[in-house]
Amino acid sequence: MTTSSSEPPAAVPTTWSPPQPNKLPGLRESLADSMRNPFQHQVLVRNLAGQRGTMRSLTGDFNKDAADLLKQERDRLFAAELFYISADMTRLALASVETLPVHNLHPEDVPSEYGFMVFAEPIGAYLPEPDPRFPAAANDVVTIVAASWGPLAGVVPGDPGVWITFWSATDLSVEVPLVMKHRGMDQEEAEAFIRRRRAELNWDNEVITRFGAVGVQIFEHTDKGTVVHKHEFEGSRADWQQVKATTIAWSQVVRATWLLITQPGVTSVDEHPLPRNIRRRAAREGYNPNAVRVVRIRDRADTPVAEGAGRNYQVRWTVRGHWRNQWYPSREEHRPVWINPHIKGPAEAPLRTGQTVHLVDSDD
Repeated sequence: MTTSSSEPPAAVPTTWSPPQPNKLPGLRESLADSMRNPFQHQVLVRNLAGQRGTMRSLTGDFNKDAADLLKQERDRLFAAELFYISADMTRLALASVETLPVHNLHPEDVPSEYGFMVFAEPIGAYLPEPDPRFPAAANDVVTIVAASWGPLAGVVPGDPGVWITFWSATDLSVEVPLVMKHRGMDQEEAEAFIRRRRAELNWDNEVITRFGAVGVQIFEHTDKGTVVHKHEFEGSRADWQQVKATTIAWSQVVRATWLLITQPGVTSVDEHPLPRNIRRRAAREGYNPNAVRVVRIRDRADTPVAEGAGRNYQVRWTVRGHWRNQWYPSREEHRPVWINPHIKGPAEAPLRTGQTVHLVDSDD
């Protein structure tokens, strides 16, 4: 729902202080409650009227459309399975996404029908468009730290797929001084003022991903109308330079995370059940009471991989993690499969150091 400048920051900031996994139920409730906040409705009406972000009015009635969109997001959060993506897992998703092969999304690639996923480190960032009403400090880097999703059915007409909402971190260190200055409040009053209007995270932007879709479309809304930039990526993967400054980059990180979670042997998923009192309250108020899933990397870097017949290697070497485009007869198409870092070569051979091999292969 926000707009960004064309130049992203040189590196994704890492100042995000994520909540502990056991805090995710409370964070979800806070975000769901914020969808009923009149201030949030006012912001969304303004964004729809000004054609900011990727959403557009479906009826022409901005108040009605804003209310519908906020209710839909609230419903997604109520039904969401909760995921906490550890720091090392987040780094793996970010490192792997630049070589993620182009592939069709299928329902079984998504770890749950509804979900809310918090990353231990930011997965994206951008510089907001300058606002002349505020000093430069108000235009600090915005960091994307979470995503929620749910089915398109009943939300957007057309083929089935997934709606993904991206959430940015609320930066009190920037907003509090501005409120203190322009409203004459002390720090405590300013913090309370902001917390009444904003949750810990802000609904930042969104994408629609349809099952079986080919290629990527990026919509640019200008004063002269809407321009559609259609990217038909050549070869087996997207040119990261084409999409890194867009919501497509964030959605690719989410999709890479989904693939890694749903692929056996790559991740370790620990379930943290909600305490009994919180579970009962969640069920009573209509929230999904299931356990928080904490996702980490399953370390297999030191596991030798057996060699096929006919190969006679004289040394062992380290192979970096990489995607394999593996053929699935049931789909009649390829699906990216992540191959963990591993030691390759005969177990008795000496280990070659100082060189890492990065493979990208395809199983036809």
